Amino acid sequence: MSTLPSSDPARPYDDLADGAMLAGIAAGDGGAFLRLHERYAGLLYTAIHRILGDPADTEEVLQEVLCSLWRKADQYHPGRGRPVTWLTSTARNRAIDRLRARKRQSRLKDAYAGEVEFIHRGTAPVTGPEAASRRDACRAVRSAVMELTSIQREAIEKVYFEGLTQQEIADSLGEPLGTVKARVRRGLTKLRETLEH
Repeated sequence: MSTLPSSDPARPYDDLADGAMLAGIAAGDGGAFLRLHERYAGLLYTAIHRILGDPADTEEVLQEVLCSLWRKADQYHPGRGRPVTWLTSTARNRAIDRLRARKRQSRLKDAYAGEVEFIHRGTAPVTGPEAASRRDACRAVRSAVMELTSIQREAIEKVYFEGLTQQEIADSLGEPLGTVKARVRRGLTKLRETLEH
């Protein structure tokens, strides 16, 4: 199912109908989910795209938001605000998380480049086969990390570069602990397989 913009921005918001859709989704009503998707996919796409500016990233984050809404619609409470506000806040928060992950990825690339430069300019000169081996190892690790999916890379960066526990990562992303553990495990498995080749 396509998640490209499909909602009509001129259509007025109906808090009662939107709240009923969210309640239906929380109860597992696939029809309510399809109605919400039809009504709000375009608005959510726009909110995410304003932050990320990249169509591919926007589409991926929109998919994550919609999957999250399917699982977490029961977290909406009318007393905390309008449904449309809750939906767009969820989308914006996920987009901001992606933007931060991009920045961390950029810093990680810079750190790898710096590590290679450090090896080249280290105080104890290394030459010959050892220098070549170190360069190859740095390239292999850098390449392996870049082959991970963005969510695997983000989870591994949070564990190994930010020092967060898996529970802290789950809390910060609003994801189940099991999901975060699976991402880290799959990411490490892929790194190991890539490096073994």
